Amino acid sequence: MKSRVLDGVQVLDMTLAMAGPLATSRLGDLGADVIKVESPTGDFSRHWPVDGYWHGQESNAFLMLNRNKRGVCIDLKQEKSRDILIELVKRSDILVQNYRPRVAKKLGIDFETLHKINPRLVYVSISGYGDSGPMVDRPGQDLLVQSFSGLAFNGGSEDGLPQPSPVYMIDTCASHLAAEAALAGYIEAARTGQGRHFKVSLLAAALEIQIQEISTYLNTGRLAPRSAYPFASVYMEPPYGIYRTLNGYLAIAQARFPDLAKAFGEPDLAVLGEQAPPHSDLEARKAWRDRVAKRVSDYVARYTTEDLIEKLTPLDIWVNPVMNYEDLAKHPQFAPLCRTVEHKSGSYRTLAPAIDTMERTEITTAPMLGEHTDAVLEELGYGPAARAAFFAEGTVR
Repeated sequence: MKSRVLDGVQVLDMTLAMAGPLATSRLGDLGADVIKVESPTGDFSRHWPVDGYWHGQESNAFLMLNRNKRGVCIDLKQEKSRDILIELVKRSDILVQNYRPRVAKKLGIDFETLHKINPRLVYVSISGYGDSGPMVDRPGQDLLVQSFSGLAFNGGSEDGLPQPSPVYMIDTCASHLAAEAALAGYIEAARTGQGRHFKVSLLAAALEIQIQEISTYLNTGRLAPRSAYPFASVYMEPPYGIYRTLNGYLAIAQARFPDLAKAFGEPDLAVLGEQAPPHSDLEARKAWRDRVAKRVSDYVARYTTEDLIEKLTPLDIWVNPVMNYEDLAKHPQFAPLCRTVEHKSGSYRTLAPAIDTMERTEITTAPMLGEHTDAVLEELGYGPAARAAFFAEGTVR
């Protein structure tokens, strides 16, 4: 295959932080020409490295979320910058932005305004909580949305703190929704010649991944209780969870009580499973869950992780070791999912594109601030004198 999936598709990326940049980076992975528009101060992820890791002068957070893009720096507060932006809009197939709802309107980059300029433009906006309601102006940040959506309260123990995800899972889920919307809109625009506005929010993403749990509550009015044992989720009962072994940890995802009883040579485990009280009896159910968790913990603690995998797998009990990043990086399953990327400060390692297109494609590193401004202006038809004037006036960087 000589061409990539989205060759010829131009994406205008007006996003910052994580959800938006990750969505447009995914489109870039698939071959789209992604032009990232930044203000003179740049996407703030340029200034917030994870674990203090800078690659040369670049934040690792920015590098990893903005690969396969070209970078343009425009001062949108200047009048002339709007002319440049309009030229970009005319040539683009997809625009993704994650300004707060009122800011896009103020800057004149809302859907209604840009649709008149380019009727086939697919417009995807990402917000924290949607574009209306009492939360509309609240900061849309991953931890805050996990907390607001009820997700954090589904983990942890009865007397402990609610347990949020240790990674930015809501941003990641929202990025998938935004990329799906962009692709669906592009297909429709190719058929009808008309683009439309797709709205994605972090809150909607957080709710979608809890659709089973929230729907259960809405139809029963019953909250699953937090127990003494810190379960992976209050809606997933033991033996589902993570347990300490002689030399590490083991995750048990699927296990029938008779099979566990057979594996550990403890018939009373099967009896304990049969003694589960109804879910409607919250206190009794909570006490039973803690008894089960304690018993399984005691049995698992007698064996090494490797011995348990060998013992439990033939009984169709689903288990895996709990690994850290060092363990993961050494595992042969990981090798095909990792890439080395060239950068002016030296190569670095990162993850391969999550969507496998059955062809080996090289990853280009994230752009320096305004790295491709001059080249893109030339593509838009601006001559050397006009470009020089833009730079001199500070309209672009």
